[in-house]
Amino acid sequence: MKHLRKLAILAFAALFAATALGCSLFREKSEEILPHLISEEERESEPVRRAELLTDAKGFSAKTTNEQFDELVDILYNGYRPDFGKAQPVVKQVYEKAMDILNRYVKNDFSDYERVHAMHDWLVYYVKYDFELAENPSAADSNNRSFRLDGALLYNKAVCDGYAKAFALMCGIEQIPCIRVLGRFTGPNGIPENHAWNKVQLNGKWYNLDSTMDAFHLETSSGKYERILNHGYYLLSDADISDSLTGRHEQTGTVPSLVDYPCEESYDFHSQENLGIGSYKMTVTSQNELNGIFEKVKDANGKIGKLELKLDFPEYDKVNLKRPDAYLMQISAAYSKIKDCDYRFDSASGIYPYYRYPQGVFVFLIYK
Repeated sequence: MKHLRKLAILAFAALFAATALGCSLFREKSEEILPHLISEEERESEPVRRAELLTDAKGFSAKTTNEQFDELVDILYNGYRPDFGKAQPVVKQVYEKAMDILNRYVKNDFSDYERVHAMHDWLVYYVKYDFELAENPSAADSNNRSFRLDGALLYNKAVCDGYAKAFALMCGIEQIPCIRVLGRFTGPNGIPENHAWNKVQLNGKWYNLDSTMDAFHLETSSGKYERILNHGYYLLSDADISDSLTGRHEQTGTVPSLVDYPCEESYDFHSQENLGIGSYKMTVTSQNELNGIFEKVKDANGKIGKLELKLDFPEYDKVNLKRPDAYLMQISAAYSKIKDCDYRFDSASGIYPYYRYPQGVFVFLIYK
């Protein structure tokens, strides 16, 4: 982050996953199924970016690379096309790379929601979290490219601020209102860490979006990190993203204004999206549905790499969800339908086969 020297070591990564999920028990898994991105055959033949339709251009007055990166985003949000005549070469390279990504994955007839979905999924799926920097706090300053646009977009490696800046830039090119939020994330370990995420406006409503947290990482038995695309922190209210049960996001400072950018409700992503297995949605409301999904997994003979589900059984209220063994029996019954998986149960050690998100989302990894 621009004004921060200590890097946020995200609790969902090595620290939190190892304690809450027993990651030493995970085995290597094969290639994950593709995210919600269009195929090469579906891409637009003549893509049009909204920034290129702006009638007026504006040049750069800042001198340093970091300042010009910030100025690039400001130029777009003020309704201008960037004029790169006085820009550092890397600033133009970053802009062109962002344009290439959007031209590849965003079609001209996409709604703002579909554009945001594609930008989120690209960042989560293709940008690696810089764990080397996280484990070396003395190197964590704003000149490290993992904090910057070039780290995320040119080198595909970033920390939270790089993710947030890249998302803001792509929203600027698409002329979708978006801001970067600086704050803290406090995980279940109770240790607050500096963090950055975004707020984005869709259909007149503001939502929190944390692409870094959705690049869920698990440490495998070999010591490598597996990156798993999911949507646990996708379009959340201020109340949901501040939920102390799953880890609290807290904005620091007064910019941006909490009054001007209130996120009053969450978008129920999982209820809207198809699972891709039969006719099931990503939200599961009964044991029969959950069992049926895992039966489909068994019948697929290893062709399903990951399931992202939100369990929302009517009998589970907020009190039940606060229990560490919430849904344990229901999940155990469903897992009995398949032969092999990444998780094992060990309630005595606090190892459960799911991950909890602000809206009660659980991620299941099926071994291929």
